[in-house]
Amino acid sequence: MQPRIVKQIENTDTGTVTEIEKNEVRQVISGETAKRVREMMEYVVTDGGGKHGAVQGYSIGGKTGTAEPSPGKQDEGYTVSFVSIAPVEEPEVVILVAIYHPRKGNPYGSTVAAPIVSNMLSEILPYLGIASEDSDTKGAYTVTAKTTKVPDVTNKTLTEAKKTLQNLGFNVVSSETKKSNSVLVTEQVPSKNSSVIEGATICLYTEENDVRTSVEVPNLIGMSLSEAKSALSKKNLNITYSGSGKVKSQNIAEGETVEQGTVITIKLQ
Repeated sequence: MQPRIVKQIENTDTGTVTEIEKNEVRQVISGETAKRVREMMEYVVTDGGGKHGAVQGYSIGGKTGTAEPSPGKQDEGYTVSFVSIAPVEEPEVVILVAIYHPRKGNPYGSTVAAPIVSNMLSEILPYLGIASEDSDTKGAYTVTAKTTKVPDVTNKTLTEAKKTLQNLGFNVVSSETKKSNSVLVTEQVPSKNSSVIEGATICLYTEENDVRTSVEVPNLIGMSLSEAKSALSKKNLNITYSGSGKVKSQNIAEGETVEQGTVITIKLQ
C-alpha cells in the first residue's frame, strides 16, 4: 500500500466526510512465500528459540531479535525484541515489542521480549473473540477458510502453466522435462474453478507424463488447524475448513487413497 497520513476529512459544519482513497502499488511477496514465512515463524515458537512467546491453545508465530551494542559503546546496552503474529493460519494480530537496555541477566529477545508478547496475546486473542483450541467453542468465533478459484491452465505449456500458478501463490507439483516450453498441460488436480485456500498445491500432468501419484489420507481428528495443514501438505493434499478448535470431522476418511492435489474438507469444533 502507498503510505498515507490522512484517512478521511470531515466537514464539521456540514457533516460531509471525504474518504482518502487507498492506493495499492504492488504485491511485495507471493502468497507461497508468505505461507512459508508464517510456517517458519510458527516453528520458532513451537520448536525454536521463541518458546516463551507461546500461548496455550493458540497457534502463534514469532521471531526473536537480540542486538548487541556497538564496539566502544557498551553503556548503550542491548536491544532485544520479539515480533509475533496470531493466529498463524489466519493472522488477526501483529505485535512487535522492543526493549532497550534490559536489566535482566540474560538480555535476549527470547527471554525478555517474548514472555511480554505472550502475556499480551493471552488477553488480546480472547478479547477479540478468537476461540482457544482448548476451550468450549460453542457460540464462539468461527473461522471459515478464505478460498480462491483455481484457474484453468490446461492447453498451456508446462512452463507457462507453472508461472501462472506460482504468480498467484500456488505450489506447483509436476515432473520436470526438457520440453517444458513446448509440452502442453493435459490435466490439473484440483480442476479449474475448484475452491482452494491460499498456497494450495496444484498437480500438473502432460501427454509425456500422465502418471498419477496416489496417497493415503491421514487421520486428522483431534488435530489443530495448523497440525492438519502440515499433515496434508506433506502428502501434497489440500485443505478447506470451517469452525475453530480441534478437527472433529473430515470428508474423506483416514486410509482412503486419493490423488495428490485432492482437497480435504475438515470441520473444527
